[in-house]
Amino acid sequence: MSSSRRAAVPALLGLAILCLAGACQPLPRPLADVAVPGPELLNLPGRGGVAVLEPAGLPEGRARAFADALAEALRDREVQAIAGGSMSESLFLLGRIEAVPQGTAEVELVFDWELTDADGTSVARRLDHETIPRRDWERATPRWLAARAAPGVAALYNGQMPSTTTAVVRTPVYLAGVTGAPGDGGRSLPRALVSVVETRDMAVVQDRKAAVAVIEGIMTVKPVAPGKEAVEIKWRVTRPSGEEVGVVTQANEIPAGSLKGAWGEIAAAVAMGAGEGISDLVARIPKEAPAAGRR
Repeated sequence: MSSSRRAAVPALLGLAILCLAGACQPLPRPLADVAVPGPELLNLPGRGGVAVLEPAGLPEGRARAFADALAEALRDREVQAIAGGSMSESLFLLGRIEAVPQGTAEVELVFDWELTDADGTSVARRLDHETIPRRDWERATPRWLAARAAPGVAALYNGQMPSTTTAVVRTPVYLAGVTGAPGDGGRSLPRALVSVVETRDMAVVQDRKAAVAVIEGIMTVKPVAPGKEAVEIKWRVTRPSGEEVGVVTQANEIPAGSLKGAWGEIAAAVAMGAGEGISDLVARIPKEAPAAGRR
C-alpha cells in the first residue's frame, strides 16, 4: 500500500512484559505511531474486530505485507480485521514469528500471539508451532505465512467473544450496492459490507421484498485543492417501500487519486467504520414480517 494511502494515528498501546510458558520474551509494542489504511474515511467509529499489527521477526517490508495478508485471511474466516488501524473497542494483535533450526533440514515455525485492549492490557495469549522443511521457510511468502497463522489467530480471537445458548434472530437486509465509487469500490465495498453486517445479527437476502431494511451506498468525490479530494459516502437505510430510516455519513479530504484502482483492505476498513451506524438504524425498524412473508 502506498504512503499516500496510509497515515499515522497515536498509538494506544503501552509497555508491558508478560510471560507465557515456553515463550517468555515480551512481544514488541509500538511506541509512537500505528499505520491505519484509509483513515480519512473512518471518521465514524466502528466497534469490535481486531487490529493486526506488524509482527516482530520479519523484515519491515515483509512484516507489513504479512499484516495485510493476515487481516485478509481473518476476514475470510469471518473475523473483522484490518492491518494497522483499529475501531473503537477493537482488540490489538501483537506477534512474533520465528524459525528455530531443527537439524539441517527442518525448522520449527513459531507463532507467538497476544491480544491486548486499547490500554495495552493483555487479554489472551497463544503459542502455535510446527516443524516444516527448511526450504519451505526459505521460500515462504507473507501470504503463505498468513495462511498458516490465520487458524490459530481466529481461534484466539473467537475465544474472547461472548458465547450464547440462545438462537440469534437475524434481521434480513438487502444490499442495493454502492454508486459513485472510483476504482473497484463499487464491487469491493459491497463485498466487504456483507461480512460486516452478518457479524451484527443481520442476514443478507437477494430479494428486496423479503428484507426488513435496504442498505444503499452513495459516494461522491470532488476536487477541493491541488492534490486534494473531498470524499463522502452516505449509507442510506430504507424500508423496502423506499421510506427512509436514516443515513450514515463518512467524509473527509484525502490525497487526490488515493482510491483509484483496487481498494484492497481499505474497503473492509470503510465497511467496518460504517457498520455500527448502519446496525443502529436497522435496529430502529420494528421487527415485523417483511412484505414477502405476509399473507
